[in-house]
Amino acid sequence: MIWSDGIYDLFDHDRSVRPSRDAFHQRMHPADRQDREAVNVALQRRISFDNRFRVILRDRRIRWLRACGEFLFNEDGHADVLLVLMVDVTAEQGQRDLLHTKTKYLDAVAKLSGATVTTATPDGRITNVIYRQSFSKDVKMLGTRWMEWAKPDDRDGLLKRWREASQRGEEFESEVRVCFPDGSESWRQTRAAPISSPEGKIVEWLALSFDIDDDRTGRAWQDLGRPVTGAQLRAARGLLRISVQKLSELTGVSIAVIRRLEELDGVSMCGVEECRRLRAELETQGVTFLFPKGLKPTVTLR
Repeated sequence: MIWSDGIYDLFDHDRSVRPSRDAFHQRMHPADRQDREAVNVALQRRISFDNRFRVILRDRRIRWLRACGEFLFNEDGHADVLLVLMVDVTAEQGQRDLLHTKTKYLDAVAKLSGATVTTATPDGRITNVIYRQSFSKDVKMLGTRWMEWAKPDDRDGLLKRWREASQRGEEFESEVRVCFPDGSESWRQTRAAPISSPEGKIVEWLALSFDIDDDRTGRAWQDLGRPVTGAQLRAARGLLRISVQKLSELTGVSIAVIRRLEELDGVSMCGVEECRRLRAELETQGVTFLFPKGLKPTVTLR
């Protein structure tokens, strides 16, 4: 075994140390000493290897090394020489660890908020997406500008808010329709905040995207499992201009039961099955039963 001067420096060995496997293991982190699978596979398959490991310096600092090696074989096909190039990648590994930690933080934010979390460069190019909702998971999203996710009709308003927020260094909020690869679209509420350097320069954007499609389209108000009120039945029949007799013929519910249900403004404790049949038929005829939050139940024509 022959070492260059650089190997001595990387492993923090005195020049008096004789090159050997034991000398390597003396500095190598205990957890990495047995992880030599990449080297063994390279020998068996006659390919090069590239792996990383830690060494513990004399002052107890940890140094990450990257080792790139290749076996040379003799005429008989046996491994004769192993050439290895090593380089200090401690700074690079530190950046990897920071990125991993950052991703874990973003994942925690996504779980706690129930949002899709996105990070972007100052000019709006996507660098990371943590999905927590139905969203386009096309890998092409990374590297694109988040403005391209919004429906063209909504981009001007989003762009205006973003530019104003960028100039002031403040967060902003917007509701836009997001386009999906299959051609569909969905409403999202986006809240974005700038991440600034110590000098006050924006270095990154962090955005939370919440699914508000049901609220914006009214689907959240339909509440299909909720029983309708007598007032809703009266209003629905009036909008459709259907007589009690006609509705009775369409549903098989007697005229007396329909009139009794409609007499009560609220929900009848009896006739649950009849109410369900009436609602289904009235919806088929063209009305939608709505239950807005904080407001009285109502109906509307589709």
